[in-house]
Order: sequence, then structure tokens, then C-alpha cells
Amino acid sequence: MCADRVVARVVERALTAAGVAVDHRDTIPAELADAALLVVDRATRLAAGDILRAASCPVVVVGDDVDDDGLITLMLEAPVSHLVGDPTNADLGITSEKLVSGDLFGLEKYLAPNTKVGERVVSSDPERRVVIGEVCAWAEAIGARKPVVHRLANVVDELLMNALHDAPRESKPNIADHGAIDKLHKRAVLRWACDANTIAISVGDAFGALRQRDMIDHVRRAKEERGRPELDSHGAGLGLYLVLANVASLVVNVDPGRRTEVVCLFDRAAVDQRAVEPRAKSLHVFT
Repeated sequence: MCADRVVARVVERALTAAGVAVDHRDTIPAELADAALLVVDRATRLAAGDILRAASCPVVVVGDDVDDDGLITLMLEAPVSHLVGDPTNADLGITSEKLVSGDLFGLEKYLAPNTKVGERVVSSDPERRVVIGEVCAWAEAIGARKPVVHRLANVVDELLMNALHDAPRESKPNIADHGAIDKLHKRAVLRWACDANTIAISVGDAFGALRQRDMIDHVRRAKEERGRPELDSHGAGLGLYLVLANVASLVVNVDPGRRTEVVCLFDRAAVDQRAVEPRAKSLHVFT
């Protein structure tokens, strides 16, 4: 449902390529039981208001902005869980494929086929510091300039801190054997890769503790507080607004109670052009 017909054609091409049959409507149907997803543009989102909260399928908003307070408020609750800033970006097709197939995990989905992926298991803060240095050295080797390397280091540090410390702490109230957390699960899996267009970084943990509402609330609070929100009973001092300020796209994949994977995408073209203009244009929570 896109009021802008040009955007509607772009959306239709992307969804059709992802194997999704497209049914254009002028208004949001009262019944969406047969729909795999609902795609709306900014104008439709503004006109719909709270109606989108009642959608029975995932909602993807295109052509909107993560700095819009109204959108962030709407995303505090599912099913509005996906923002694609630029509908011409490959993000829209990839998002559609993931929502339809249910195959959520893996940074490879955002890269060209057969892209080589680096991977390290990190279990402690000393290992965290070592692997950040390794990723920075890799980034320099592929031609990233210092400001980009600095952003990569910040993002990797934030995500590893969350996976090693915040995620286990959040999971303890729901797991009786706290020792099992410390001995078996207190580890993170860091992966990184790039193709001609994109640099991708992901960090995964074995908890699946990150909830959409808490994640978006941290983004909202950090934005209001102009920094990192204080830790509270909702946990997760992820520094998500700092991450959002440093990436082109932030993707969170969650299997509740089992696994979380945070994927951060950087625009390789911007790296090649020596640009230093960060800020997330796309934000996704897949559960």
C-alpha cells in the first residue's frame, strides 16, 4: 500500500523478485489473515495511525526515517518491525524473502553469493579486545579509511559487550541454573565479511533475550538522552542509538530463549568514496 505510485512499482518489483504475490489496495484491509506481510510507505503510515498496530502480519514501512518519533513510537509494538529507508535498496527484497521463508539468520543473505566470511568465538573481555583489533586490521586491508575503521570498532565493541554481559544478565531470571549460563553460554560469535557493495558485521549469542519493545525503547531513550540510556530492570545497555548512528542498516534476528543475532551493514560505496556520513536508513527486528 504505497500512495506514491513510483514507490509502489519499486516495491512490487522487489516483492515479486522475492517470490511474493502483490495485491495493491487503496486502504488497509480489515482482514489480513492470508497476507505474508504488509508494505506501506510513509504517507500511508501517517494516514493509518494506530490501525497498523492491529495488523495480523509483519508490517514493513518504506521511505520513512528512523529519526521520526512517530515511527519509533509505532515500532515499540509488533507487528511494525521493519523500516526500509530506500525502497530501491536490496534490503526490501531480502526482508521479504526472510519474512516469507522464516529463514532469518546469517549475514550472508545481505552479501553476494560465495562471499568469504571471517568468524571468531569470543568468551572474555581480553578476547574481545583482540578480535576488535583483528576486524580493524581487516577493514584497513580492504581499503576502509580511519573514520570507517573507528565506526566498525565502536559497533563491534558495543555488540560484543551486550552478548557477553547484558544478554546473560537478562536471561538469568528465566533460567534456573545460572552456572550453566556462565559455563556454557557466556560466549559470542563474531562474523564479518564484505562484497563490492556492503560490509557486514554480526554478533550472535545463545540467549534470544532481546525483545523488540525493549530494543526500540532503548533507541528512543538514547535519542532523547543524547547518549547511552541507563541500565534498568529492562536490561540491555546495548548502546543501540550509538550503533544506529554508525551503520547503514541494523538487523536483529531473534529466536526467543535460544538465539540472538545482530547484523550491522555498512555501505561499501561510501567507504570507497571516502565519505564519513553514518546513520541507519533501515532497521529490522525479525522474531
